[in-house]
Amino acid sequence: MCLFCFQAQEQDVSRIIQALNECLAALPRQLLRKVGGIGVSGQMHGVLFWKTGQGCEWTEGGAAPAFTPRAVSHLVTWQDGRCGSEFLASLPRPESHLSVATGFGCATIFWLLKNSPEFLKSYDAAGTIHDYVVAMLCGLPRPLMSDQNAASWGYFNTQSQSWNVEILRASGFPVHLLPDIAEPASVAGRTAHAWFEIPKGTRVGVALGDLQASVYSCMAQRTDAGKSSALSSDSCSG
Repeated sequence: MCLFCFQAQEQDVSRIIQALNECLAALPRQLLRKVGGIGVSGQMHGVLFWKTGQGCEWTEGGAAPAFTPRAVSHLVTWQDGRCGSEFLASLPRPESHLSVATGFGCATIFWLLKNSPEFLKSYDAAGTIHDYVVAMLCGLPRPLMSDQNAASWGYFNTQSQSWNVEILRASGFPVHLLPDIAEPASVAGRTAHAWFEIPKGTRVGVALGDLQASVYSCMAQRTDAGKSSALSSDSCSG
């Protein structure tokens, strides 16, 4: 894509998925056949765009069915610095527990809306890199996002569990790009294809934030105050 200035921080989605596929290929086939559910997490705040129904291509048959990205943008990461303080000050005030910062998905979309509106017209879906993986595995008609990742984009109210749609729409924001919301523990869908040796029809959870997933894996109980306090130290909803 490289539309951006030297402050941009982007990653090639094809290389990310290639690395993911290489990790799957290295696992024992007999263990992959026993997988009963897939959990996905990744770095929060970032955003990439794709065309619905054209986001990837599956290679089926043979020893390793897998997908490769197709009509997909680069990933603009959480480290992206193109939204300066003056630009951020020009954005509408969010109805959220978070201020909007550069690298947040909604801030990046606002920047593109101002500086490259034709680019946004090329896509009709958006999400984090981990939301993209879930959408491709399940063949989702619309991207699905946990409230954790939604909060990391900005303009999300964690109490009402909803995007600031009216605030965003009033500023000309392309609200059709906002993913649907699901609870973190929910199932996003089932694999639409066999993935390496993981069977078709395997449950896939909605993608989680990286910090939340790392803490969740260590929690003995949901009410564990010592562990759950780490969630509140992050800038996003737990």
